[in-house]
Amino acid sequence: MLGPRFSSKAEVNRRAMSAAPVRAPSEHLVRADQLHLFDCERDWSRLPADENLPALTDQSQALIEAMRVFARERQWDPATTTFSVRTLTVLLSWIGAEMPIRAADIRALRRTLDKGTGNRTLAFLAAHDLLVPDPTTTASERWVTTHVDQYPDHIATEVHAWVRAMRGLGRRRRKPRSWKLIQNHLYAVRPLLNTWSTQYRSLRDVTEDHIVNGVRQVTGSAARHRLAGLRSIFGILKSERILPSDPTRTVTNSHARPLPTPLRDDQLRGLIERAEDPRAQLIVALVAVHALNVEEIRALRTDSLDNRAGTLTVVRPRGRTRILYLDELTRALIVRWLRHRHAMWPASPNPHLLFSSHGAHAADTPPLAVLTITNTFRRLGLQSRRVRSDRILHEATTTEDPVLLVRLFGITVPTAMRYLHAAHPHRTTPTR
Repeated sequence: MLGPRFSSKAEVNRRAMSAAPVRAPSEHLVRADQLHLFDCERDWSRLPADENLPALTDQSQALIEAMRVFARERQWDPATTTFSVRTLTVLLSWIGAEMPIRAADIRALRRTLDKGTGNRTLAFLAAHDLLVPDPTTTASERWVTTHVDQYPDHIATEVHAWVRAMRGLGRRRRKPRSWKLIQNHLYAVRPLLNTWSTQYRSLRDVTEDHIVNGVRQVTGSAARHRLAGLRSIFGILKSERILPSDPTRTVTNSHARPLPTPLRDDQLRGLIERAEDPRAQLIVALVAVHALNVEEIRALRTDSLDNRAGTLTVVRPRGRTRILYLDELTRALIVRWLRHRHAMWPASPNPHLLFSSHGAHAADTPPLAVLTITNTFRRLGLQSRRVRSDRILHEATTTEDPVLLVRLFGITVPTAMRYLHAAHPHRTTPTR
């Protein structure tokens, strides 16, 4: 009777399960017959620990198992699968699986969880028709709305009126402008608006001297972009009869536009080899060899690549296209990247030629971010526009035909003439 008692592992588990409290389903499950009252973003900041989550329904359990099958088919790594299942478990334990889940709720939960793959959860729910996507908005539109709302009410009202007029919804009839152009204008003038919003109650208080001093704070292209943004804002608000006058009307920023200059040989030597991975090497080659800009690189798609003909079709603004005839180096780098892409994300539905791990399984299949391309060259100590300019300038030194530059790089005739003037200054210097 005094001897020790040994219990089997099954007995220990049975005792632990009997001692654990029985969890009930959540009281906040969204039912199929529940009416919709209003939209409100969920606050997940008071989320309990995983062991204290409400119990899953049978329908939710089946959906969890379907996600594991979904992950195996797409060869997700074990850590990604674990975090994705955890994200979906939290959602289903509180919301349930009877109704589609809003994408906004998943993004709000992703900000609360320490580790979670909301993008994979979005892709899984979208594939099973259980996702309510966000309203169709572009990244530029969201950026503009977010930044304008940060200003005080008196300034935000005036800037919102400018945005509506730029979109063709103002008092006067105008051609709607793109959200990207609005974002560029607002980004250029944002430092001035931040200062003026703390000093004045309205843009009516801004004078011509304020405009001149604001433009003089920067130089070069930044000054041109800032003045263009200010002219757009104050000119449109004047025509909309919100401001009594336009203080930018008499402000000029005359300057001599510098000609393109070549890069040093040590900056270009071994440029592709210095890139860190197959994707970065392909990005550098597309800029340094074929002079593509950032937006053209982001728009490349896998179906625009013709390996048999050795061509790559580039989609440009307004539906224009440009066909690249690939050299051996670029073709080898494309093949290397495609092999790397297939090894990392074999079942990715993203149609773009270049994307990141974020966009590999994202529901909206986004292209590569601008910042990713910018950082690729920044780590090499260069800028993509300077490398592109050097490539066009180098070609201009071997020819004096602007038509050849236009056909080869898809640039305009005035731009081609600028590069020819920089490459052959003796041809444009007046003689006496």
